Amino acid sequence: MDPEAVRRELATGGYDAITIIHNETSCGCMSDLDAIMKVVRSFPDVISIVDTVSSFSAMPIKKDELGIDVLITGSQKALALPPGLSLLSVSKRALDRAAKTEGRGYYFDFVEFQKNHENGMTPSTPVIPLIYALKSKLEDIKAEGLEARYARHVRLNNMVRDFVFSKGFKLFPKEGYGSVTLNCFANTLNIDLGALNKTLKSKHKLVIDGGYGKLKGKTFRISNMGDETDETIAAMLKSLDAALAETPKAAAS
Repeated sequence: MDPEAVRRELATGGYDAITIIHNETSCGCMSDLDAIMKVVRSFPDVISIVDTVSSFSAMPIKKDELGIDVLITGSQKALALPPGLSLLSVSKRALDRAAKTEGRGYYFDFVEFQKNHENGMTPSTPVIPLIYALKSKLEDIKAEGLEARYARHVRLNNMVRDFVFSKGFKLFPKEGYGSVTLNCFANTLNIDLGALNKTLKSKHKLVIDGGYGKLKGKTFRISNMGDETDETIAAMLKSLDAALAETPKAAAS
């Protein structure tokens, strides 16, 4: 997302809110949230809503300092928990806007969420096992330390990137926009990604993503988010190295 493009659009006065995906896993792209929010802050009537599902807890996101009104995440990616929980933090400005909005429904009603929170309740039946899992995860994060967790994600991301670069591949995103929690590589060597995954699965008991939709066969993705360690990434790269050695190029289309 280009900050100047955001400025041009918001300057039209036609927007009440802007939604931003901080880190897009399908293509391994990470938006420059600092630069985008600097623009958004100059339009005080626009509510900002930021999806951080695959970046939350893996890197610092200073919500209040950035001026983010609604920060949303989920349990299934950077937090490395099963899917099923959505977590959100809402500014007073967004709560006040919601309170003045008629027909806001129930499921996404920030005012209702706040009332239930103050009473120690949830708006609907909660996923109790996942709440206990989240409690355990937060204890793990505290034990590791936030700065150590951030540094681990950067270190593992670079470990994967350096290895795959050494094989001759390149990143799919434009320079400077690569994700910290995964890498999406362009299949610049035109290897048969289906054959690669078949070898990885049968001989090494793992698979990687070979792209989907328009990117199928053209990209592959390797995650380093959540609970990955130097040991797990090193083992995966060793298997990938072996599998690449016996993977042919894809047939010409």
